[in-house]
Amino acid sequence: MGRKTLSEESKTGFIGKCWVKTHRSKTGEVVVAACDEFLLGTKLKLSSGFSVEVAESFYKGVLVVDEDLVEYFKLGTIINLLGEKAVSAAVKHGYARPDCIIYIDGVPHLQLFL
Repeated sequence: MGRKTLSEESKTGFIGKCWVKTHRSKTGEVVVAACDEFLLGTKLKLSSGFSVEVAESFYKGVLVVDEDLVEYFKLGTIINLLGEKAVSAAVKHGYARPDCIIYIDGVPHLQLFL
């Protein structure tokens, strides 16, 4: 079974979960990292030919539904989002516009600086 698009998810009533984790930098930034549940541990190919791993050490904190994810957005000064559910939560709640989304190996990604 392949990945569902946002429109397919809304038609089927699919409710996905996201991993979310907060990090504190030495400069005082609060980084909120979130990815769709199924992406954790996968590798995504960059256009340069390199690949990046969706690492547990960066994303795996608490498993939440997308409605709860927005509460974590309020904590962050930098927000890193990967996947349809994580990115759509940011767009749905006014944190980003759809034209700001980039795609890594077909997966939507947003990085927000608040």
